[in-house]
Amino acid sequence: MLASLCLASPLSTQAQAYPERPVTLIVPFVAGGAFDVVARLAAERLRTELGQQVIVENKPGAGGTLGGRIVSQAKADGYTILLSGVGPISISPAVYKNLGYDPATALTPVIQLTSSPFVLTTSSAFPGNSVAQFVQFLNDKPGAYNYASTGNGTLVHLAGEYFRASTQTQFEHIPYAGGSQTALALLNGEATFSITNIPNVLTQIQAGKVKALATTGTQRPAALPDLPTMTEAGVKDFEFSGWIGVFAPAGTPDDVVVTLNAAFNKAISDPQMKTRLQQQGDEVAGGTAGQFKQFVAQSDAKWKAVATQAGVSID
Repeated sequence: MLASLCLASPLSTQAQAYPERPVTLIVPFVAGGAFDVVARLAAERLRTELGQQVIVENKPGAGGTLGGRIVSQAKADGYTILLSGVGPISISPAVYKNLGYDPATALTPVIQLTSSPFVLTTSSAFPGNSVAQFVQFLNDKPGAYNYASTGNGTLVHLAGEYFRASTQTQFEHIPYAGGSQTALALLNGEATFSITNIPNVLTQIQAGKVKALATTGTQRPAALPDLPTMTEAGVKDFEFSGWIGVFAPAGTPDDVVVTLNAAFNKAISDPQMKTRLQQQGDEVAGGTAGQFKQFVAQSDAKWKAVATQAGVSID
C-alpha cells in the first residue's frame, strides 16, 4: 500500500491541469485605451474557457515596454502573461538603442488577437479626394506640408516614413503627445495629414471634419468599408496594420502555450466580441502560436527596415 501511495503521488501531481489558479494578464498601457478594451473583453470570456479568473493588470510606462519586461522576468508557468502590440514588440527594439530587454528572445508568442489597419487622413485644406491627388499635392510643393504623428518612434511616426519612401514625397514630421492631439491638429488645419489608428479619427471622419483617403490593410475594415486600401488606391508595396497579441515568458511549456492559444481563439470567436472589436476598427485574427511567431518575426524585420532607412533612432 505504501509503495502504491508513493507511486500515485507524483502521478497525481503531473495530472493536475493548467490552470489551477487565476492568471494575470499584463496590459502595458493605461486603463480605458484600445489595448485595455481588448484585454478586458477577452478576460471576461476566458473565465469560461480556462475555468479560472483572468485578472487584468495595467502596467504602463516606457512606451509600453515596461509591461513586457515585467512578464519576461516572471516565472515561465503561464500564470503571468502579456497583451501587447506592434509598438512595444516590433518598433521599440528597432528605434531605441537601449531598450533594456529583447522581446524576440525574452517572450514566447501565444496568439495574435487583432489586426488593425490604419487610415490616411488629411485636413480639409487638401482640395482633392484621392491618394493619387494627394501625392501630387505633396509633390507640387516638396517639404511645404507636414505630417502629424503620435510621437517620435511610434508606429504612426514610422507609418509616415514608410509612406515617404513608398511615394517618394517630402514633408515635415511633427510629433504630438498622442492620438487625440494628432486628431486635433488635423481638425484645426495645423497638420496636413496623418496615417493613424482608425479610432483616433473615426468620429471626425464620420462628421466630415477631416478627409479619409485610404486604409492600410489588405482588406477594407468594417469600420470604413467604403474607403479603398492603399493598394487599391495605387500605392504599391504599402501595406501594414497595427496588431495586438498575447505573449508568455520565454521557456513557458508548450502544453501551456497550446492551452492558452485554444482558450483565446475561442474567446475572440464570440460574435459579440467580434462586433465590439470591429466598432473600434479592429479585425479578429486568431490562429496558432506557430503562425503568430512567424508573423511577429516578419513584423520585426519590416519595421526595423523602415526605421533603418529613415534613420529613426532614439537614445
